[in-house]
This record gives sequence, structure tokens and C-alpha cells, in this order.
Amino acid sequence: MRGGVFRLSSMASSSPRLLAVLLAWLCVAAAAEAADTLRQGKSLSAADTLVSSPDGVFEVGFFPPDLKQPSRLYLGVWYRGITPRTVVWVANRAAPATSAAPSLALTDAGELQVLDGATAANGTAAPPPLWSSNVSRAAPRGGYYSAVIMDSGSLQVRSDDGVLWDSFWHPTDTILSGMQIAVRSPGPPGRGTAERMLFTSWASETDPAPGRYALGLDPSGSGQAYIWRDGNDIYWRSGQWTGVNFIGIPWRPLYLSGYTYSNDRDLGPHYTYTATNSSLQRFVVLPNGTDICYMVKNSSQQWETVWFQPSNECEYYAACGPNAQCTAGQDGKAKCTCLKGFQPKSWGQWNAGNWSEGCTRNPPLGCQVNQSGDGFLPIGNIKWPDLSYWMSTVADEPGCKNACLNNCSCGAYVHTTTTGCLVWGNELIDMHELSTGAYTLNLKLPASELPREHLAVWKIATIISAVVIFILVACLVLWWKRGKNIKVHRSWRSRHSSTWSQQNSAMLDISQSIRFDDEVEDGKSHELKVYSLDRIKAATCNFSDSNKLGEGGFGPVYMGTLPGGEEVAVKRLCRNSGQGLEEFKNEVILIAKLQHRNLVRLLGCCIQRDEKILVYEYMPNKSLDAFLFNPEKQGLLDWSKRFDIIEGIARGLLYLHRDSRLRVVHRDLKASNILLDADMNPKISDFGMARMFGGDQNQFNTNRVVGTFGYMSPEYAMEGIFSVKSDVYSFGVLILEIITGKRAVSFHYHQDSLNIAGYAWRQWNEDRATELIDPLIRTSCSVRQVLRCVHIALLCVQDHADERPDIPTVIKMLSNDSMSLPNPRPPTLMLRGREIESSRSSEKDQSHSIGTVSMTQLHGR
Repeated sequence: MRGGVFRLSSMASSSPRLLAVLLAWLCVAAAAEAADTLRQGKSLSAADTLVSSPDGVFEVGFFPPDLKQPSRLYLGVWYRGITPRTVVWVANRAAPATSAAPSLALTDAGELQVLDGATAANGTAAPPPLWSSNVSRAAPRGGYYSAVIMDSGSLQVRSDDGVLWDSFWHPTDTILSGMQIAVRSPGPPGRGTAERMLFTSWASETDPAPGRYALGLDPSGSGQAYIWRDGNDIYWRSGQWTGVNFIGIPWRPLYLSGYTYSNDRDLGPHYTYTATNSSLQRFVVLPNGTDICYMVKNSSQQWETVWFQPSNECEYYAACGPNAQCTAGQDGKAKCTCLKGFQPKSWGQWNAGNWSEGCTRNPPLGCQVNQSGDGFLPIGNIKWPDLSYWMSTVADEPGCKNACLNNCSCGAYVHTTTTGCLVWGNELIDMHELSTGAYTLNLKLPASELPREHLAVWKIATIISAVVIFILVACLVLWWKRGKNIKVHRSWRSRHSSTWSQQNSAMLDISQSIRFDDEVEDGKSHELKVYSLDRIKAATCNFSDSNKLGEGGFGPVYMGTLPGGEEVAVKRLCRNSGQGLEEFKNEVILIAKLQHRNLVRLLGCCIQRDEKILVYEYMPNKSLDAFLFNPEKQGLLDWSKRFDIIEGIARGLLYLHRDSRLRVVHRDLKASNILLDADMNPKISDFGMARMFGGDQNQFNTNRVVGTFGYMSPEYAMEGIFSVKSDVYSFGVLILEIITGKRAVSFHYHQDSLNIAGYAWRQWNEDRATELIDPLIRTSCSVRQVLRCVHIALLCVQDHADERPDIPTVIKMLSNDSMSLPNPRPPTLMLRGREIESSRSSEKDQSHSIGTVSMTQLHGR
């Protein structure tokens, strides 16, 4: 040390300016180190604060919560730079400092202490700390402790061994991003868990002392969150966890906040809260018992209320007593009704508006009076009752139903893939009607209270008679239609017998076929049927207009019936398509090799004279756009079916992009090219613009851009570059159309002439993504799942191809709700979504596609 002083003195004598610069640098370094850190053995005075780094989101220091009593000081953590001061954690909340010089000290054993500034006098001992972290441990050899405030709002005592103490383990009234909600608070490594974790309200808005209300997890292990009043009185209940949300909490706060459930050996069952849209977001238990979510809006930089509960009288715990259902009116007032099969326990109190005693069974269950016939009545859109218990040995819904049916003490059950089998006793407590969600409770009732399931004999006879008559009429129609087809065929053949005789050698009959090896099935040989032209004409009544399904840019599509009664779709390509016989045959074989449940299947073809005809399987429900954009049919597609269609299209693309030997880029994926079979399963059609990649190829460049604007990726529309990521872009647009029920081209009427991708991103970025949902499904869908699909779609329609996920990743995103999603980049190329097809002379695009197959054009590769 002395040597150091000597050297500094020498430097001072030789260069005073150099010494001054050095001292200034040391001061700056010390200040920077102290900005977010309190060193072991040091203290923080009332005039100083610690600021989190690197972003300076939070600040630690002393503050007066009541400006009328500025001498009452508390150590707290608050948001830095937000007015008025927003405190998220308080240390000495039960014992304010009243002296003029309170301080926060960090002892050599790593214990934080809030001191009131008093000193020992006349040999008396110094007063005890107002508050301490109550965790101490000898510092590791050669190490030391430091208290650090993090940008997450966590105040931690740390050493080289890790975190000794964390304010997140001992919360006050606020839940911040990164916090865990558990039955027991986490403890330092190797020391297990600490006290019960509760988020306790302030006594009042200006008094941080522990108040009457506390939020925490059910200590019995049900996984539900409760708000208790005065210790043990339940004030509010979240409901059971479904795997994605709590039954009693609407979708929106969970989508915004991102609660996830975990169960590990050290902490047990717990939830982790992660703010997904903004770090300036918090949940607070108010002094009046309300659990409220706040978020700072970018536009105002002020706290705005996102969600709160209880929001109406039905959300107070057991508002209607046991075995009753609560319905909230528009004014938030509760209206109670006994469940079916129950009656008020006390009619006088019930009629007077006192529902606390609830309802009782009348009549009793059959098993309670040695009778049989008990069954279940489904009750939809209801918050499941409290006091459920899980039957881990039951694996499916029938088993859960039987387990409850065979137990006289069971009053209701629920089975879902995420919750498993939940059953309740005969006292069903805290049930109220939900405005959103599709949660159903199966209520156990005696046979006399169940809807009658058996029809009268005369009704059964009427139904049987109607079915028999329908079958007879159908047979007569088919017989008449077949006779008409044969008659037309014979008449046409007799008029053209000479022509047929001249070209008999060139005719390919149904008995002939084209053989090819299918690489998907390890080289197994397959045959593609080749139909004669007269067989095709007979099937379509000589291409009659009455059989015409639609017409694309390169030929009409007809419905046909083969002699065996099989219905097919016949695509008759224009004679000026420009393809020769061999090229057409090669192209047909390539399409025939694409065999997948979500691709339209090619049954055969006809190659004769100038005719080139494709025969496909018939899709009775036609194309997706005929349902999606038709006001009369939109309601037939609920969200469950729309999500199945999204997944089916993705599986079809996965086969094209990865599972076939050559990767196939479709290049014209749109709603009119998605056909629906009898069960509404989607099948991708129209491979006329498709291109195939070799094993080492990633992208192509073309001078001939074909497709439909609005679905084209930017790099393809402007530069002619296409790859599998081009189909991903089109798939993203298709997802948005399925969710909104609107065509991609309809959004250019909106402000700023946005395309559907730009419009959806703006709504998502402004937290108004729910406005994108088709009103016909908004009240019945899983909004969280829909918004996740919007998020995935926005990732698919990003401007740069390398930023879009590939189809295997998209399928993982769709099937795994717990998989975190990156934030999409805003689209910069907001093109108008007008359907203009380059390189197409005149394709007739109807408002609703009625064509079963829209095979555009075949190009030899």
C-alpha cells in the first residue's frame, strides 16, 4: 500500500494532470459499480438509491407512501421513470422507519437489514433492525456478498456460490414477470423451501402494512389459486388449471401474461408468470381484494387496466351456495338458480334473496334408494365446482363416467385430455356461468330428471318408413341416370362409328394402364388407369353443361359417374396447352406418385388424339372458399373444424416439402385449391404450377411468375425466386383467411391499403388481435388457440424467407401449446391483395369456387 502511495505521489509530482485524470476514472468506475450493487459491509442511506442495469427499469431506495406523513419511510423497489411512483415490493412493510437517517445494510454474513438510524447511548445496545432478510451464511473463502437489483425487479443477495436470498421468494402484493407462484417459497440452494408463499395486499393505498387479502395456491394441492380474506375465508377462486388456462379466468390475461404450469421435486406444483407482450406489466392484489392486471401502453406511458377479478357478484366464492348456478346480469348483479334435480334448502331465505344455504337434491339419486337408471346431464360454459379430486387410475372418458356412476358419493365428473378425470362429491360449490370457453360439467341425476332418450313406437315406425322410402327413391334415380347415360353413349357412338373405327388403333381402353415405380413405397410398382375417350364421354354425358362443375383458366371440370357407380371429377385440358404426349404422361406419373391423405388423388387419365384429360377423386363438399367466404355456409365451419383444416393443410405441405423423394413447391396455395371431402378433411389440389427440387436444391429462379397475388411471397412476386418458404408464406395468408373468414383481397379497402398480413400484424401489435376472429366463431372458439394461430401466421408471412419457419416447425407450433414463439417482424411490403394472375390470359375466378378440381396447367420439369 505504501508503495502504491509512493508511486501516486511520484506521478503527482511529475504529472498533476495525469493524476487528476486517474482519480476521476476511479471515481467513475466506483460509481458505475455501485449503480446497481450494494457491497458486503456497506449501507444505503435514505438519500441514495440503487438502479438496475443495464436498462434501468427498477430502482431501490427509501420512500414515503403517504406524502402527508413524510417521516414514515419504507425500503422498496419501484419502477424507475414512471410517474406516480409504482412500488412493487416493500421490505419493512410492518415497521416504518421514523428517524431521519434510516439505512439498508448488508452484513458480512450476507443478511440484509433495514436500520432506523438510532445509535447506542450510555452503553445500551443498539435497537434491533426494523426488518432483515433472516438468511445468513459465512461468505465463501476469498469471496464476498453483494446485493444487486435486477432489471426484472428482483433484489438479490449473491456470491460466487449463487443466490443466497431473493425478494421474488418473499413477495408483497405484486406479481412481476419471472415470478413463481407456489405453495411454498423457494429457498437458497441446499436449504429446501421457505415459508408459505402469499401475495398480500397493502392495508390501504398509503399503508404498505399487510392487509386483509392474500393470493396464493391451494395448500391441498389442487393447483387452484385463491384469494383469502382475513386468513381463512375464501374470497375468490381461479378454478382448475386446464393445461392452458384457469377455468374461472378469461383467456385474455393468460394470453397477455403467459402463465405456465410446472411440477418439480424441489418446489412442487407451481406456476411461472412471464409477460409476453411487455415487461411493464404486473398483477396486483389491491387492498379491497381485487386481483388486477396493469400494463403500460406505449402510446400514453401510463398504467392501464387490462383485466381484474372479481368483476361481478358471481365471481365471489360460493355466491349462490352449494348446488346452485350463478348468472351475472349486465349490471354485474348475481342471479341464482338451483341445478336441475335440486331445490332450495330453505325456500324462505331463497325467495328473500339469501342464497348462502344453496340447494339440495330432490329427488335423490337412484343408487341412494336402491334403484338404477342414474345418468348424466351435460352443463356447458360453466366454471367447474371447487373441491374436485383427480382419479389418476382412469385413462379415458368412459372410464371416468363409469367410476362416477358406480360411486353413490360422486355428484359430477369431467374428463379432458389435459386434466384427466376429475370427480366431485354431492356438494357442488362455487359454480357460475362463463361468457367464453367451452367447459362442460357432467351432472349426475336420477333417471326421472334426465331427458327422455327413447322415442314412442309410432315415431320409430315413421323413421323406419322414411328411411326405406328414401332408399327406394335413391335406387330409382340411380337406375334412371345410368340408363340415360347408356342411351346417350350409344346414340353418340352410332353417329361417330366411322371416326372411331379409323382411330381404333390409337385408342387406350380402361383395360390398359401406365405402370410406374413408387419411390414412397420402396419401388413398389403401381398402375395408373388410362380411360378411353368414349368411356369419359359416357361418364360425363358427352361433357354436358349439366355436369359441369366449374371452369379454370386451362379447361373445364365435369362431374362424371363411372359404370361401377364411382363418382369422379374430370378435368379436360385445353388443346392449346402446348404439351406433347410424352411430356403429359411424365407429368401425370409425377402427380400420381404424390399419395397422401391431404392431397387430392389422381385416379387416371385419357390420352387420345388432341385430348388430354385427368380423372380425379370427387370431392362432394367442393373447395374451402365455397364455405369460408359464403355467408350462407360460413356458420358450418366452427373453430374446431377450421383448426383441423389448418392442421391438414400443414400435413399435406409437410409431405410435399419433406416426405416425398423430391421436394415439391406448390406455388399456388389458396382457398380455392383446398378441396373438402365428405368428412370436411382438406386436400391440396392443382399441381399445375408445382415445381420439384432435387435433394441438394433449395430455391429456383424463374422469369415466368405464376400464381395469385395476395398469396405470393415478396421474393417470388418481385424477383421470381421461389422455395419451400414461398409455400409457407401462402400458408400463413391462408391461416389468416380461415381465422377472419375474409378473402385476402378484401383488406385493401381498409386504412393504409394494407394486405391481410399487414392488417393482421397491426391488429396484433396493438393488442386488438381478437378483432380478427370471424364473429361467427368468436364466442365459441378457444381464443387463446386462435390467437396462437394468428401469431404463427404472422411468422409465416414475414418479408424475408429465411425468417419464416419451415413446415415441420409450424406443425410443432400448432400441436405444442407450451412451445414459445418468437415475435414476428412487421411486414414492410404491404401490397394490395388483388388477385391478378401473371402469365394467365384470362382465368375466370368466381366468387365461390364450385369446381371440384382446379388443375391450372401442367408443365414438364
